[in-house]
Amino acid sequence: MAIGIRRLGPGDEGLLESLAGEADDFDLAGASVPEPPLPPDEATAYLTDPSVLHWVAEDEGILVGELLCHVLRLPSGTGRELLLYAIGVRSAYRRRGVGTALVGEMLRWSLEAGIHEVWVLADNPGAEAFYAACGFARGGEGEQGVLMLRQVAGDQGR
Repeated sequence: MAIGIRRLGPGDEGLLESLAGEADDFDLAGASVPEPPLPPDEATAYLTDPSVLHWVAEDEGILVGELLCHVLRLPSGTGRELLLYAIGVRSAYRRRGVGTALVGEMLRWSLEAGIHEVWVLADNPGAEAFYAACGFARGGEGEQGVLMLRQVAGDQGR
């Protein structure tokens, strides 16, 4: 297996569409469903946004993994950090080093860009073990994140 890793950019709109349609094969069983692709103008904006870092892993032209990060601007400290937003490996390619290779590419990019902190929210024990094996550590004592979501609709102020 000769895995190649590259960052998505302009011209990869079709690959983005494929990733959306096959989202369920890159996640834990039952955790995702195929998603609608971005409209063409949104896909172009996504692929040209310098704060969006989306790498894919390919094996002889077959898309086998992806890793999505966002550069976050900060008002103090180092001024930037990196959020590892999502990583996925096609089910048939798991436990073959694809995820580790994607994280390695992200870390190389981060070092070259002068960003020295990367963080991720691990949402299950397997993910936490994977990130620990990649050198991530839990936050400070007592830190425990809670993911909270809110839909934005016409009910502002309630």
